[in-house]
Amino acid sequence: MRADRLTKPKSTVLLALGQVRYQLLLLVRNPMGFFFAIVMPLLLLVCLDLLTPETAATMPPGLHYAQFLAPAVAAFGLLNACYVNTITGVVLAREEGMLKRLRGTPLPAWTYLAGRLGSALVTSVVAVAMIVTLAVTAFDVTVSWRTIGYLAGIGGIGAVSFFLLGLAVVTVVPKSETALPVAYGTMLPLAFVSDVFFSSAHAPSWLHDLASALPVAPVTRAMEAAFLPTTQSWPMSTSAMLTVGGWSVAAIGIISLTFRWPFQFR
Repeated sequence: MRADRLTKPKSTVLLALGQVRYQLLLLVRNPMGFFFAIVMPLLLLVCLDLLTPETAATMPPGLHYAQFLAPAVAAFGLLNACYVNTITGVVLAREEGMLKRLRGTPLPAWTYLAGRLGSALVTSVVAVAMIVTLAVTAFDVTVSWRTIGYLAGIGGIGAVSFFLLGLAVVTVVPKSETALPVAYGTMLPLAFVSDVFFSSAHAPSWLHDLASALPVAPVTRAMEAAFLPTTQSWPMSTSAMLTVGGWSVAAIGIISLTFRWPFQFR
């Protein structure tokens, strides 16, 4: 009896890790998913840096516009990996009956979610690492290595929050054909008002306040601060953390009320 209790947690952890591996294989074998998660943010960084004048953002002396753009695009990469891919992937699995088939296996429901989240986190790490590498090598972006831990922590907070919001949005997506339009139709407006593509330094105050109340801008601004050489401490304010946490809690509430295994509507 004691041996069974000791081995059972290990088996569930292995099941979760197996789901992470399975979801990553699905992403790699899906050209569109791989393009949106990895390639598109890199292309966006190159295009925006080439086409946007240096005066678009107010930067400290000696720093290029790419110093603002690189962390902003990294936040966009988090949105693609954790929000867009979650919506499209879960809806497709639901519509193809894959989740119903999983219900007949020994796989606990939480391990499926853990696999999805783990896959999103791994994809986020790869995307952000490639964006930072390209920005440093090609656009003379300065990275303060002492703040890499801050960047990783903020990225983790954002990735988990965007993943939970993606699961919550699945509740309003009826078919797989509408998953991608809904995902980008909700994500792109958030990105535009949240300093992801252009700085809001010259935007009206009401737009800045609106962005601050949404979950994307606090993560983006904190990641931008983590890229500045002058940053000496944790760059995410308490109010920003409460905003992101509040949206995450709301998403968990929607998920718990709306979903059941295998993620069909009640």
